Amino acid sequence: MTMLNRAPLPRKVKNAYFGWWVLTSTFLLGTLSGGIFSNSSGIFFGPIKRDLGLNSAQTALIFSLVRAEGSVAGPIVGRLVDRFGSRPMIIFGGLLASSGFIALHWVHNYILFIVIFVGVVGVGKSSGLGQVLISAVNRWFIRRRSLAMSICITGFSSGGAAILPLITLGVSTIGWRDVMLYSGIFMGLIVIPLASLVKHSPEREGIGPDLPFTVEGKEETSVAPVDFTVRQALRTKAYWILFTGSVLRISLWGTVSVHAVEMFVWKGMSHEMAGLMFSLMFLLSIPLRLVVGFLGDKWPLQPMMGSGMGAAALATLAMLTIDGNVAVYMFVVLMAVEQGTSSLNWVSLGNFFGRSSFATLMGLISVVFNIGMLITPIYAGVVFDRTDSYSVVLVSFLPIYLMAGFFFLMTRKPPPPALPREMAFGR
Repeated sequence: MTMLNRAPLPRKVKNAYFGWWVLTSTFLLGTLSGGIFSNSSGIFFGPIKRDLGLNSAQTALIFSLVRAEGSVAGPIVGRLVDRFGSRPMIIFGGLLASSGFIALHWVHNYILFIVIFVGVVGVGKSSGLGQVLISAVNRWFIRRRSLAMSICITGFSSGGAAILPLITLGVSTIGWRDVMLYSGIFMGLIVIPLASLVKHSPEREGIGPDLPFTVEGKEETSVAPVDFTVRQALRTKAYWILFTGSVLRISLWGTVSVHAVEMFVWKGMSHEMAGLMFSLMFLLSIPLRLVVGFLGDKWPLQPMMGSGMGAAALATLAMLTIDGNVAVYMFVVLMAVEQGTSSLNWVSLGNFFGRSSFATLMGLISVVFNIGMLITPIYAGVVFDRTDSYSVVLVSFLPIYLMAGFFFLMTRKPPPPALPREMAFGR
């Protein structure tokens, strides 16, 4: 029997493992963060560009510099989470990002806008509303890690599906400034109650994690988890293969998240319809994320990860070879597949290297992919300003998606470290 059935009564609510409450909180926080901060760039891109009198490259720089900040913050935040837990980081980051959005309501200067968006909103988001949420779930789940982590990351897509239509409507009626103001106020009010449910780890709460088990005769025997130190993980080939595939995939997502709406307009759609199609992409990814999360606890992850990259390559090809709205429809559906499998990056990281150094290892990957997410949107903006087309951008992205799929297919779980360290969550 696992330790779950010996959890203290105060930690059970109708016999539910407390990790599910942690998951619920991170899901809701991810929904708000995904809708308000992460996935809204494409909706705000055009209005900010016109309001401040910018070109596409200047506007892309605003959102891209946030990625550069994330590349610096990633390993620092990861180390703090591994040491102190997720809750204090969520509260700090959520309140900081919210205050930045509120302040942007009154900003009309381009340089000051960049300073606040990057130095306040960006720092807050990367400190508490991104990898921190995923790390919290990884601490609480082992046997059902794929399902739990997929549900958590589905929160970000749910924000894109549920909140982006409201932001699109708000921007077209009351304007982007008021939308930022009210969004920041709402997030600031909700972040502390939700963060209070995110406990450090099951061990510190006197609860056992959901350990995998084997059946020997009629007895269920827990399988001891394996944890790598950061140094041990960095010495494995598996980490660097997963690292490379993740960096390639997420770097390109930086351009999609910022330029997708403008790309749809380039194909002939109105801004309002393009914003709704962008939201639909997140909505369509939700059921697939959940299915993939369920299957990921039972089936090999590599084919699903590779298939996601194949779908992204086909989406790029559709935008290049098909005219009009049909290209957008195909792009939305196929990129929803890519997004539906994206959580398996982090499921693989947790499965391969355990819980104790997960946030730090994820932070190290984020250093490079955030640099990629800095470069690719600016590159796309410069190309569009010069050619009035996204064709060159799409042509250059196609082989990169295929390379990412190749690396994901190559990933293999490393053997346990020679000298596994003891778990330290209860200290």
